[in-house]
Order: sequence, then C-alpha cells, then structure tokens
Amino acid sequence: MESQWIFNLLLVLQFVFIIALAVWSFRLSSKLKHSMKEQEKADANQKKQVQVLASGSIGMGRRLVAIEKKLNIAVERQSEIISKESTGGVSYNRAMELLEMGATVDDLVSKCGLIRAEAELISLLKSESRRNSDHPYS
Repeated sequence: MESQWIFNLLLVLQFVFIIALAVWSFRLSSKLKHSMKEQEKADANQKKQVQVLASGSIGMGRRLVAIEKKLNIAVERQSEIISKESTGGVSYNRAMELLEMGATVDDLVSKCGLIRAEAELISLLKSESRRNSDHPYS
C-alpha cells in the first residue's frame, strides 16, 4: 500500500510539474509575442525615419545640383565679362593713344571696335582732360 501511495504522490507531483511548466511556457510565449510586436513597431518607425531622411537627402541633392549648375553659369559669365573687359580695356587704351596722335571719332570706331557713342565719350573726356591740364586752376 505504501508503494501505491508513493506512486500516487509521484503522479500528482508530475502533474503539478507539467501544469507549472505549461503556465510558465504560456507566459513566456505571451512575453515573446509582446516583444515581437514592440520590435515590429520599432522597425516600422525606423523605416519611416529612414524614408524621410532619404527623401530629404534626395531633395537636398537635387538642390545642390541646381545650385552647382547656376554657379557654373555664373562663373562662365564672369569669365566672359572679364575677357570682354580686358579686351575692352585694350580698346580704350588704344583709343586714348590714337586720340593723342590726333585721331578722329570715326578713326576710333573703325580701329578700336567701339560704338560711336563710346568713341565720342572718350574723345570728350580726352578734350576735357586737356583743358583741365592746360588751365589747372580754372
């Protein structure tokens, strides 16, 4: 009888152990599911943030390309202006030299590539300069 009693006790203990193991595994499973949901939410949030950053970067890249194009155009224009000024400066210097040698406005137009108004202005400035140097205190 005593062996029957021990057997029944062991059987009850096994049953209690199996129930405890089932409850523990159920709780562990629910915690794992909850952690997986939280991880999925965090992953989705990170995906959204990456998409926002990527679209912002793409937009900024496009703006930089546009600015770079504008800068290149400005540099080209500046180079053109400088080259025109340097050739224009030579024309004006040449025009002043020709005026000192007695050239006319028509000579300046034909030899220096100036328009008539520029040639007349240079001639006028040169004549005023001569007058002021002839009469410094007038």
